[in-house]
Amino acid sequence: MAGHDELQARYDTMWREAEPALARGDVACDAQLAAGGDPRRGLTLIARPDAALAARFDALLDHLCAIEPAQYRHPVADMHITVLSLFTATTGFQPELAREDEYRSAVAAAVRGTPPFTIDFNGISASRGAVVAQGFPRGDVLGGLRERLRNELRARGLDGSLDGRYKLVTAHATLLRFVQPLAVPVAFTEALRRWRGRAFGAMTVDAVELVLNDWYMSTGTLRRIERHRLDSA
Repeated sequence: MAGHDELQARYDTMWREAEPALARGDVACDAQLAAGGDPRRGLTLIARPDAALAARFDALLDHLCAIEPAQYRHPVADMHITVLSLFTATTGFQPELAREDEYRSAVAAAVRGTPPFTIDFNGISASRGAVVAQGFPRGDVLGGLRERLRNELRARGLDGSLDGRYKLVTAHATLLRFVQPLAVPVAFTEALRRWRGRAFGAMTVDAVELVLNDWYMSTGTLRRIERHRLDSA
């Protein structure tokens, strides 16, 4: 797992690339969100923030959406941290879903013996498409879990779309997505700057969920397949 400094460098690079674009209103609007009814499905292992942390994320969204109310804020019920995307949300998901039992077996094997771990959330970053809370896992438990899961998937021939978008090393929470051009880009970017270094608190991950999900982890379409308690015993 990448260390704190490496993760911060990734978040900083993300911000440096996005900041000037956001300030001039150059955002990547999510056409699927604007259209509604995402038909894509994927299989993902996730962790949920506790109520207190989710409320602090939601308070940030209150602030940002007061400035840009037309953007998409993730509802509290949808907030999550991705442990690993087993296969990326796609319209052609049925062949993968037919192997659900094998995916369940891979997750059970990878999770076995994994102790609870903590993620600290300090500050925000952004891309041209979204605003995220910066997560920093303590220790290497999350990184180890991800590698065991990749290995279990490969052993079962389930790695065809693994890390299809990018190899996941961060532990961010996506909070806001752009669906409309920014109405007041300078004011919005200034607000993001003010929140860049704010501490949101920590979450202890003592359970993970295997879910069938759309791209946005929308509660209305999500199906929870299994929930695993973390325990080193």
